[in-house]
Amino acid sequence: MKNNISNTGKTIALVSFVIGTIFLAFYLYYGETVVNVFLAFLFVVAAIITNTVVLTVIIGAAILNRIDRLEALKTIAIILLNIPIAILYFYMIISFPGPKFLL
Repeated sequence: MKNNISNTGKTIALVSFVIGTIFLAFYLYYGETVVNVFLAFLFVVAAIITNTVVLTVIIGAAILNRIDRLEALKTIAIILLNIPIAILYFYMIISFPGPKFLL
């Protein structure tokens, strides 16, 4: 596996995490007036598709290339870390009643 695939996977995982966190922060602070829930939903769908494709490619590369298997497994773990974070964010949106609860 080339290092480019691994770096791409890590970058996509980081970008997905940062954009998702920004959406959550805006939602929790401003509420639905600033954060368009439909736009956030589209991001989530696009992130799921993108991360799944990249994850599949990295798993395939890890199976085919024994030399870089450890690096591929690290990248897979980083991508999979976004799943519990997304579940936590979803729980936060469902649980907290409205905007500015942090103030």
